[in-house]
Amino acid sequence: MTRDCKGFSLLELLITVAILGIVMALSSQLLQHLVTGQKKQAGIVTGQFEAALGLEMLRNDVSNAGFGLADAFKSTLSVYTEASTDPALQFNNTPNVPRAIQHANTVSTAGYVQNSDYLVIRSPAVGMGSAAGKWTNITSTKGHYWNDVNLDMTTNDYMIIIKPRVISGGNSTLIVSGGVYAIKCPGPAADLPTDYQPNTGEGERFLAFGMGTTAPTMPFARADYYVGIPATANPNCAPGTGTLYKNVIGDTNSPYALMDCVANMQVVFRLDTNLDGIPDQTVNDISGLDAYTIKVQVKEVDIYILAHEGTKDTSFKSELASSSVTVGPSVSLGTTVNLATLDTSSATAWKYYRWNTYKLVVKPKSLY
Repeated sequence: MTRDCKGFSLLELLITVAILGIVMALSSQLLQHLVTGQKKQAGIVTGQFEAALGLEMLRNDVSNAGFGLADAFKSTLSVYTEASTDPALQFNNTPNVPRAIQHANTVSTAGYVQNSDYLVIRSPAVGMGSAAGKWTNITSTKGHYWNDVNLDMTTNDYMIIIKPRVISGGNSTLIVSGGVYAIKCPGPAADLPTDYQPNTGEGERFLAFGMGTTAPTMPFARADYYVGIPATANPNCAPGTGTLYKNVIGDTNSPYALMDCVANMQVVFRLDTNLDGIPDQTVNDISGLDAYTIKVQVKEVDIYILAHEGTKDTSFKSELASSSVTVGPSVSLGTTVNLATLDTSSATAWKYYRWNTYKLVVKPKSLY
C-alpha cells in the first residue's frame, strides 16, 4: 500500500516567508506611524492643557487688578521696596500710591522676546501664598471675624488694612502707623493696634487683606507677566519663541513658567474717558495715567498671545496665508510677527507648526 506524503517545497516556504516579511514590515511601519501620531497628539493635548492653566491664572490676576489697593495713604509712607532688577524696576511706583496696572513693550531688552509686552498687576490677590485673595470686614476693635475656611487668615498672616471710600469720587485709604503698613492678624480675642481700629461709635468699617506669612516689602503683591527666553531652549518649541512667565516680586520661587512656545504677547486697554460707564477708546499705552485715573477709566483689558501647539510636524502644513501675523486688534495697536524669521534654518519651517492666537478679554472687577 502506497501513501502520498507530499509536503511544502522549498520554493513555497520561501514565498511564504517573503510574504510574512512584507506583512510584518508594513505592520511595523503602520505601528510606527501610529506611535508617532499618538506622540504628536499627546504633545498637542498637553500643550493645550498647560496653556489653559497658564492663561486662566493670567485672566484671574488681571481680573483682580486693584483688589485691596488703596487710593491714598493715611500718613506718609516714605518708601516701600518693589523690584530691584531691570526691566522690572522700571515699573516701580515707590513711594507714590501704586497703579493697579502698568504695561510697556520690551522692544530691545535682552532675554525677552522682542516687541512683546510686559504687564504688571498689583493686588494682594496676585500672590502665590495661602493668604492671597483672603479678606474680611473689620467692624470692631477685635480683628478676627472670619467664618469661612477658604477665607480665614491665621495669626501668622500679615495683612494690610484699608478704610474704603464712603462716597463716589472719594478715596480708599491705606492705614499707616509710624511708617508701618502691614500687621499680623490678631487672635480671636486680641485687639487691633489703636491706629488700625475703626470708629465703632460711628459704625466705621475697615477692610483687611491677607499678605502672607512673611513681612511684605510693599503694601500689595505684584505680579509681572512677560515672554522671556528660557536659559535652556525647549526642544519642542520653534526657535525664536519663549515662555510666558509670571514673576511675583519678592517671591523666591518666582518666576513661574505658564506657557511654552510663545512668539509674542500684546496688551490693549479699553477706556471710559467720559466716565459714562461705556468704553469709548482703545489704547495700547496707559503710561500717562495716574493710579486713580487707571481705576476709573480702565474697563477692559484685552490680551493677545501668539503661540504654537505641539512640536514641529513636517506632515502638517499651516493654514496661515503668510508668515506675517498681526498680534493685537490691529497693526497700530499691536505688532506684526514674521514667523519665517524665527527659524533661520529654513524660511518655510514656520509652516510645520500649529500656530494659534489666543485672546483674553478681561473686565477687572475691582476697578471703579
